[in-house]
Amino acid sequence: MATTNVIRRRYWKLIAGLLAVYGSVVGVAKVFAAENAVAPPHEVVRIGDLNLGDSRGVVAAYGRLVWAAQHVCTGADSADYWVRQSATPCVIHAVSQAIDSIGAPQLSAYAQGQPLFRLRRAQADRAG
Repeated sequence: MATTNVIRRRYWKLIAGLLAVYGSVVGVAKVFAAENAVAPPHEVVRIGDLNLGDSRGVVAAYGRLVWAAQHVCTGADSADYWVRQSATPCVIHAVSQAIDSIGAPQLSAYAQGQPLFRLRRAQADRAG
């Protein structure tokens, strides 16, 4: 009888230990999932060395923003045409947000004339 009680206690301790380990693993997984959900991918683009009043500076800034957006958006640098096409809205959104945050009218005007943004206007015209 005493042996049975010892075995039961060990059994319950084992189960409690396994549950504790499971709980900690699930908790850690939730933390990692929350970190991934909270922090979207981003790329820092430095344009402080550019003169946004000059057309060459605007072109260089736009190129840097598009390059960064293509690195951030999944599939934008894929060899598969359809994968790249599916990433285009992400690239447009990322570049648009960056241009809005910079607040340079010359950069905004230049971007609106580029093929990437002409595509967005054409899609908006068809939808509206």
